[in-house]
Amino acid sequence: MNKEDIHYEEEEFSYEEEQLQQLLIQESEKLKVEMDRELRESQEKEYQECVKKDTIEAIKKFDEPSLDEIRKVRLERFESKLKN
Repeated sequence: MNKEDIHYEEEEFSYEEEQLQQLLIQESEKLKVEMDRELRESQEKEYQECVKKDTIEAIKKFDEPSLDEIRKVRLERFESKLKN
């Protein structure tokens, strides 16, 4: 082997290393995109679960008036109209 052959092999090796590095970078970027997507999906799922839980709790806290209470209010309104 002479110096030119060694230089050529070094260049070829550098080219192969560069190609390998590019492939690794591309795979790394794909992995990052996938991880970001999974994180967003996980956060969205957690958010929706919290909204659902909050909605259920809000509904439980709201006490709908009973029929007796509604009748009582209506009678009071009717009586007040009769007096006027």
